[in-house]
Order: sequence, then structure tokens, then C-alpha cells
Amino acid sequence: MTNLKKEVPIRKPEPKYMLTNQDVTFGSAINPIKRMDIFSPDEFEMFIELWATETLSHEYRKIVRCGGAGDMGRDVIAYINTDDDESVVWDNYQCKHYNTPLTPGNIWIEIGKLCYFTYIGEFTLPSNYYFVCQKGVGNSVNKLLEKPEELKRQFISEWDKHCKNKISKNKSIELSEEFLTHINNIDFKIFNHKTPLELIKSFEGTLSFASIFGGGLKKKREIPPKPPASIQDSENVYISKLFTAYEDSFQKSGQVEIDESELSNYPKLKNHFERQRVYYFTASTLLDLERDTRPNNNNIVTSLKDDVYNDIIDTLESEFDDGFKRLRAVTDRARLMNLSSHPLSSVVRADDTHGICHHLANENRIDWVDNDDK
Repeated sequence: MTNLKKEVPIRKPEPKYMLTNQDVTFGSAINPIKRMDIFSPDEFEMFIELWATETLSHEYRKIVRCGGAGDMGRDVIAYINTDDDESVVWDNYQCKHYNTPLTPGNIWIEIGKLCYFTYIGEFTLPSNYYFVCQKGVGNSVNKLLEKPEELKRQFISEWDKHCKNKISKNKSIELSEEFLTHINNIDFKIFNHKTPLELIKSFEGTLSFASIFGGGLKKKREIPPKPPASIQDSENVYISKLFTAYEDSFQKSGQVEIDESELSNYPKLKNHFERQRVYYFTASTLLDLERDTRPNNNNIVTSLKDDVYNDIIDTLESEFDDGFKRLRAVTDRARLMNLSSHPLSSVVRADDTHGICHHLANENRIDWVDNDDK
């Protein structure tokens, strides 16, 4: 007798992220590393300033772009947070926008500027000095950066060829004994580099990234989770306001008061309550995405909560017979919002703006029952 194997249906993996209209309409974006190739040198410096501001603001108290004539070899300066307000502790990001990876011949003059201008007291030595090039550094430079003493030795031997007559237009700078002592006292471990991929990966997902490189947000929005079976502590405020609205409706229609334990006796109200929890948790995933992608400069984009609040406030402050009618009118209004100009418009759904109303209630920015109505 032939044994027939039972066919087992293939289970499709559950999607984790929501597909956006940008994904469908435009497909894959241009590789950001390739896009950096078309930056001008000034644009590249501005990008590095923005990159440092967006990704390293927790490390630095101030970031300044000095690029241009008279920068003395300092393109982007990042001042480090310290407990001592009197000291100046800083990192340098030296930007190079070349058609090829950096070679030793590209870096000698920059190291020379640092050594010379710190020698004559124009500024202090940085804690870290990063070479940043959209093409990265070549193997020879990478090997030298891994061996600081060899980097120093070769730099000194290349001084006359690459630095002596190129740091100042007015004079030749000789390697005097005193100057050489200064160079030898510098720990060349401060020299390092940032790869193009490091720049992109740490910057990816922010709204600023999308504004420069296009292609929409690289950080995907997760599929909203189902609400937990039990009410979470984080929900207490908006849930309490929901029941206050329900009770307001019941009292004004001459019915008994209602609480959560009695919801099952009112199927339509129970369904309404369960939907509100779904909308609340759906909006949470959108607000999490906004938080993770929002530029550090919060003035660039109006927050979604503020957008929803400004749209619903006139409806919220209108006259209603009871709080439940106000709640439904306000959430209906929120569902009609036009957010086409918002950077997150491609991932916003009507359930989100509805759910954000409950987030506003949870933060005590809005109430469904107006004391003036009582």
C-alpha cells in the first residue's frame, strides 16, 4: 500500500512593518552613498554638521561648522560636554569630498595644520580628529591610522614635501627643534576616520535623512499590536475619561450609571470601548515612529499631537448634550484631517488621528465632559 504524505500548507510569515504608498509608488531609493557623490564640498560639510547634530547631540554641547578660508584645518568642531566650564574639550571632523578614497598625500597637510596651529597657540589639541570623506579612506591611510607611531614617523618625513610651504602663503615653516618636540608630544591616536557607511547608518531613519536623501523614511512603522487583555496603568487616564463620557450620556438620558464591569450589558457601548483601545495602541506605534525619526530641532516639524489638537479644538469646545456625543464628534473630526503635507503622511491612517485624541486625553490636554455642560 502506498503511503501518501499529507501536504502541509506553507505559512506565510506575519508582516512586521506597514507598507507605505511610497514603497509601492517609487520603489527603492537611490543609494545614499552614491547620492553623497554629487554633493559639493560645501554641501558635504553642511551634511557632516547636520549628521553630528542629529546623531551625536548627547555627546556634544555645541557643534559649529568652520569650513572655508581661515578655518585652520577645522571644518566641523564639536564641543564635548564636560563638568568644567572653563576647559575647552573638542573633537574635529575634517571633511574631504574627493573622487577617490583618501591617500596619505591627502592627509599630511591637514595633520600639518593641526600641529602648527596648536604649536603657535591658535587653539588646543582636540580629543579626537576624524577624517570624513564620502569615498572613505584608502588602505594605506587605514593602516597608518591603526599604527599611530608609524603615522607620526611618516608625517615628519613628509613635512618638507607636503607641509613646509603649503600651510602659510607668507612663509615657509621649518621643523625647528622646538616645533618637532611639540609634534612628538602629540598622541597620534587622536587621528581616526568615519566610514561612509557609518555616517549613513547612524543617520538613517531620521526625518532629516529623508529630506536630504529622499526615498521616504528608512525606519519602518511596526504593525500595531493588539491591546492587552487587561487595562494597562498607562491607559488609566483616557479610560477614566471614556467612562466619564459614557456616564454623562447615561445620566442625561435618565439611565443608571455605568462602569467597566457592566459593559457587557451594553453590546454597542462595549464594542465602542474596545475600538477606542485599538485606536489608542495603533496611534502609539505612529507616535513612536515620530519620536524616533524627529529631528533634534523640534521646530522643523509640528508634532502630530499638536496638529490633531489644533484641528479638533473648535469641535471640542462646541456645545453638546453630553460628553459621549462630544467624544464621537471630535474623533469623527480627527478622522477627516488632511495630513498630506506632514512628513509622516505616507504612514498615517484615520485610526491614528482618532487614537491620538485618546493620547491627548491621557495627557490631560482634553476632556470629553465640559463642566459647563453640567
